[in-house]
Amino acid sequence: MENFLIVSDICKCRNNRNTPQQIWVSNLNDAFFDPTKPTKFLVHGFGCNGFSAWVVDYKNKLLDLEDCNVIIVDWSGPAEGPQYNQARAYVQPTGGYVGKMYTYLDDLGHSLTNSHCIGFSLGAHVCGFSGKYVGGVLGRVTGLDPALPLFDYDSPESRLAVTDANYVDVIHTSAGWLSFEEPLGHADFYPNGGISVQPGCGTDATGACSQARAIELFAESITSDSFIAFKCDDGNNFQNGRCYDNEKAVMGYLSRSSTRGSFFFITADSSPFALG
Repeated sequence: MENFLIVSDICKCRNNRNTPQQIWVSNLNDAFFDPTKPTKFLVHGFGCNGFSAWVVDYKNKLLDLEDCNVIIVDWSGPAEGPQYNQARAYVQPTGGYVGKMYTYLDDLGHSLTNSHCIGFSLGAHVCGFSGKYVGGVLGRVTGLDPALPLFDYDSPESRLAVTDANYVDVIHTSAGWLSFEEPLGHADFYPNGGISVQPGCGTDATGACSQARAIELFAESITSDSFIAFKCDDGNNFQNGRCYDNEKAVMGYLSRSSTRGSFFFITADSSPFALG
């Protein structure tokens, strides 16, 4: 992993937001990293890379919203495919490498509780392993439709788990098919029941549209607190209207770290998705 590349837009990242700086654990002292600022790690999944459209979009939205460090983890070597099983094999070592970076940032005076790792599909598990590496003291991990194939719910040590950060929130949009249906975090959100097919995705024969919906919903949530979800035991109870008097919670970037449980809500079939 010595040649593993971390591509970053680091701030006071507003200073170099359009000129990514390539960093490794060995050159952090020479980076534009500001240890006093919150740090966001963005981790892509299978078939993507560090310059995928959603990653760049998240970077821009986050830097528009707040003065922070944004580090894009580019593990596209194994992750871009075409072999999913090869990408799966690199999830744990990639997470360990990111975890090692956390320790270097800590040495620079950055509090790990001020770090937030956001990962999509396989990237959600990379975030999980990065949190495991530092003993779960990371501030937050967000799992966007964490990948299911070749993972086992009964083996939390080998997947994203609730113990990986002080707050773990998960968005399920292709549950039971490409991603986990079971709750994995402190707070698990199930838009439209969480299962494929998501509204607006047509037949979605591969599930790709439904899985990508997690990306779209979280992107919208960076600047909106209008995704209001209702605590509920399961999707059937929610669909039957039995949960609308229950506890409410905001889904997405602005989710409160005190949120606990499984939450369900309905979205529109196209952007803007939030119905309030």
